[in-house]
Amino acid sequence: MKKTTIALSAVLAIGLANVASAGTEHRFDNVEVTIPTLSHDYYLGKDSGATHYWHGENQNMKWTATGGNDAFDAKSDKVHPQLTAHSQKMEKGIFAYQNTFFQVYGYGLTSPMIVDGDKGLLIFDPVESVDKMQAVMSDFRKVTGNTKPVAAVMYSHWHPDHYAGVRGIEGADDALIIAHETFMANVVKGSMGGTGPALGFRVDYSLGTLLNVEEDGRINGGLGPDFEIREHSLIAPNTLVEGKFGQLNMEIEGVKVEFKHVPSEASDEITAYFPEANLLFGSEVIQGESFPNLHTIRGTQYRDPSTWFPGVDTLREYNADVMMVSHGRPVVGAKHVDNTLTAYRDAIQYTYDQSIKAINNGATQEDLIRDIKLPKHLENHPWLGDFYGSIRHAAKQIFVGEMGWFDGDPTTLNPTYSVEASSRYVAMAGGKDKMMTLAKQAFDSGDYQWAAELSTHVIRVDLEDMKPRRLKAEALRELAYRETNNNWRNWYLTSAQELDGTIDYSKKINLQAPDLMAEFKPAQLVNALRFSLNAERSANQHFAIAFNFSDSKEVHALEVRRSVAQFHESYTGEAKATVNLTKPVFLGLLVGKVDFSEAVKAGFITLDGDAATVPAFFGLLDKPAENPKITLR
Repeated sequence: MKKTTIALSAVLAIGLANVASAGTEHRFDNVEVTIPTLSHDYYLGKDSGATHYWHGENQNMKWTATGGNDAFDAKSDKVHPQLTAHSQKMEKGIFAYQNTFFQVYGYGLTSPMIVDGDKGLLIFDPVESVDKMQAVMSDFRKVTGNTKPVAAVMYSHWHPDHYAGVRGIEGADDALIIAHETFMANVVKGSMGGTGPALGFRVDYSLGTLLNVEEDGRINGGLGPDFEIREHSLIAPNTLVEGKFGQLNMEIEGVKVEFKHVPSEASDEITAYFPEANLLFGSEVIQGESFPNLHTIRGTQYRDPSTWFPGVDTLREYNADVMMVSHGRPVVGAKHVDNTLTAYRDAIQYTYDQSIKAINNGATQEDLIRDIKLPKHLENHPWLGDFYGSIRHAAKQIFVGEMGWFDGDPTTLNPTYSVEASSRYVAMAGGKDKMMTLAKQAFDSGDYQWAAELSTHVIRVDLEDMKPRRLKAEALRELAYRETNNNWRNWYLTSAQELDGTIDYSKKINLQAPDLMAEFKPAQLVNALRFSLNAERSANQHFAIAFNFSDSKEVHALEVRRSVAQFHESYTGEAKATVNLTKPVFLGLLVGKVDFSEAVKAGFITLDGDAATVPAFFGLLDKPAENPKITLR
């Protein structure tokens, strides 16, 4: 977005100090919207006169608006014009292709596709919350008059915006539930069986779930109007696509479907192709109308771009006439589908190849975030705006993914602890007041990044001092208002609330919801306990405790061995104590709904062996931090 960047630089140069204090702000004078709400100039030419709401040709597709836009779509001097245009893409409604393939759009981060079969519906990627999926089904039936029951549901991959609303579909318990064979293992790892707690609070910052929808807050979800899980549900898959690059061909209610494993944005990603209509459901291989999130700042394992762009090539091989995806509006016309897929995969390969080239020339992460830019023919493509993923944090992560965190300067191997370093910087500046004077000067000159960095050093000297906290908060807000990328904007604004004490945790996401955990196997639930072990308290302990699940006739154990808890599946050894219970009772213990002592008294839990070992074992486990500080440190 070269013109936008130049314009913003000019604004900064003439002094944004007056912006913060004057009240009448002009952050975006002369900023051009290079990625407009409608894409017809790009796909059809500037003289097409087209006004339809999807991409590509105006044929065999219709759009029915159902009313409203949950994104903030009004113009504001606190919202980048590109981001406003992006919000205006998220009006609620239903796309219908040949009156058979429907995309219910704008109800959440994901836009489910519904296919009308002979006697039942095929539903692809339920949106992220039960109430939202109920609204999807209600409006679909109202608009189409279709009253058929659900026959099949596909989860494209393990991220909750692609499955968590499934119980909002009446009758889903009796349907085929289709996913890749690794789906459940990934769900467990991303919830209680791994980094779920950290992902939960980092998602709140990245997707802005703690912010209000307003000019000072969340604007949209990047890939959809918002991401709010008010009720998290899951029905475990019963029909699996097996193996890497595996394919499952089915006919469901008269509809022929080719399900294909295409590792890309997620390792368990599957797509669906309908040969009779030559229509492709690309899932999140094409992530949405934004540059792909080759890395997500909320945290993830390395998303290898060299795996992702060949996945897009798999989609190109279908030569589809129409493409629907989990995020974003449909594309109609074979040449336009091919254009979209080609541009998308080229952007990924370009980012990867040029980052590797730069790394081979000695570039560091700091170099990559500044030097790797999309070529001009891609930077303003309708599907490559800097709204969700960003080439800025993608290139930086490629260094970490390929080379690790060490940048090559040995002083970064064991740097001075950040709090100690900040204390020394403040002392070098002449004390807190002098450092704050420098930070305020940077703020008043429009150098908000530097103001935030200088304030950070003062904050570390005294976390309770509100003056530097408030200044850093205001600097972060100014950075946010100029940002097109939703993840960056949301993080700036949520961190600002953490700093000035206005943060509200009441809307935080729970990735360990009871309905979710109820679908986990007993072995997965027991194994997950090892991540809660307190290393210090267990340093001199060595014993095994077994869990005998009477309802499923299986026994699993954890062996605590001096600060390590080893999981033993289908345990047959000698445990110091055995806890006899059912899976629902165990779940109740985990989520705090069942009191251990009361359950023993009531006979829901019985103990064999050394009964005193059991409360001692649970005493070795710690709960994750409730609301850990991310910025105030």
